[in-house]
Amino acid sequence: MRKKNVLMSAIAALAFAACSSDDVLLEQDTGIVTNPTGNAWVALDIKTPSVSRSRALHDPNKEDGTAEESSVSTVRAIFFDASEQLTDDIELTGVEAGNPGQPNGGVSKPFKVDAKSKRILIIANPGAGFPAKGSFGTGASYSTVNGVLALSLGADVTQNVAKNGSFMMSNAKGRLEPSVSTTDGTDADLALYKTEELAKNSPLAIHIDRVVAKVRVYVKQESDVATIANPKWILNITNTKFFPVSERILTWNEDPANGGRGTCITPFDQYKIGSYRKDPNYDNQNGGLDYMVISNDVAIVNDPGESQYCLENTQTSIHNLHQYTTQVLLKVEFLPKAFKKPHTTDLGTPDPNKDFMRINGGFYTFDTLKEWIEAELRSKYDAIGTSKPSVTTTLTDALNVYLDSKGIGKVSLLDSGVNVDALVITFNGKIDEIKGKGAGAVENFNYYADGISYYKIMIKHDDTDKALNELGEFGVVRNSVYDINVNKFNNPGYPEIPTPGTDPDEEDGSFLAIQINVNPWTWYTQEEEF
Repeated sequence: MRKKNVLMSAIAALAFAACSSDDVLLEQDTGIVTNPTGNAWVALDIKTPSVSRSRALHDPNKEDGTAEESSVSTVRAIFFDASEQLTDDIELTGVEAGNPGQPNGGVSKPFKVDAKSKRILIIANPGAGFPAKGSFGTGASYSTVNGVLALSLGADVTQNVAKNGSFMMSNAKGRLEPSVSTTDGTDADLALYKTEELAKNSPLAIHIDRVVAKVRVYVKQESDVATIANPKWILNITNTKFFPVSERILTWNEDPANGGRGTCITPFDQYKIGSYRKDPNYDNQNGGLDYMVISNDVAIVNDPGESQYCLENTQTSIHNLHQYTTQVLLKVEFLPKAFKKPHTTDLGTPDPNKDFMRINGGFYTFDTLKEWIEAELRSKYDAIGTSKPSVTTTLTDALNVYLDSKGIGKVSLLDSGVNVDALVITFNGKIDEIKGKGAGAVENFNYYADGISYYKIMIKHDDTDKALNELGEFGVVRNSVYDINVNKFNNPGYPEIPTPGTDPDEEDGSFLAIQINVNPWTWYTQEEEF
């Protein structure tokens, strides 16, 4: 018996989605077939994404990606039936991939696919850990194919899913394609065509997104109270797990029911499903074990203006906590411009090692602190060493708390019989001992070794003044670039790294023509002043 070659096209599927899957007749006017048996052919046109104001979208809201960020070298086209069971897993050749590009790729050479196929998943540049072709087996569910991928702790994403010229990308819809229309994310069936030419003329356009986010930090070394130098930064609390395709959802501010903005923030969500996503630990943080945490400043290596890529990291509103939220860890040298002395307008000389202390909001070197402690003690006691109850010793008390916490040992302040000269000498010795104990903070006493100060910056995705800490305010989302602009330093940060808290006519088959578009990065920016 002569077998017919057929093509499959998603655009035609829109008009014929209601056809019965049991109908084996050819639609002679359009070339559409609904025969659920045999093979099919696929033609791809892959469109790659490009690079994407305070706490909002940048203006412009998108930025084309570089060639290294947008190139596609390998494409897996994985097909499923209407029940989302795998029907075909195909690794495309170059001509079958159709030279994916941004914003539009080229229509590829058609290739065969199982005629039962109704949905498609595109994986461009499958990263390290993504199962090889044939690993799943016919009948595997979409959820199995889209299972969680975990990178080893400490893994650098630029060695796998964000490797130059090979960024991993997948369906931008956050689900299987195609859809009923360009404004409706509801699933539609692929349409089958009887000739390769018909499919090639009606390709299914599929937009794909990179699976990573991108962060850039810019630093103005400006301060009224200090000299700022040598800024460096790194991303902290980064995710170690990801879905090849992550479900889109509305942020609190995008949901009209909440009285927020009511519109989708990203320019590339043509279905208006939402700019936020659900990652593998979206609502189950696994005790913080799925995150990479920076504990040594040797890791803080990025210069201002450099980019860092990371896996998307999102969370429910109740998990908007520092221990689960990707953030910037910024390190600078912060050297105060003035160290005041007691009872004079003269200023102290900065420590040659740039060490300083901040106590109750004031800046002190070791030498000026000694002077201030002596001034407090001589004010506290009278000529015979009796304590004056009305006189407080704020700095001395803060110093004693720090000395006790660091194991140096506090100095008791007796009520009477005190030799103030000896007491001053004792405190001076204790202050000298602080130098060997390294940076630290205890209550209101902060010791900065080498002038090093650390800041953490929570990255905001869709913030709004109408709500506090709601869904989607924080987090980093795939195919988004977040610019953090540090404009001014008013105060030092932490003296130590802060611990985070709580897609032939003689064969019995069908053809499908697909066009894959790579989305630009969605571009966010954020202003900070410390």
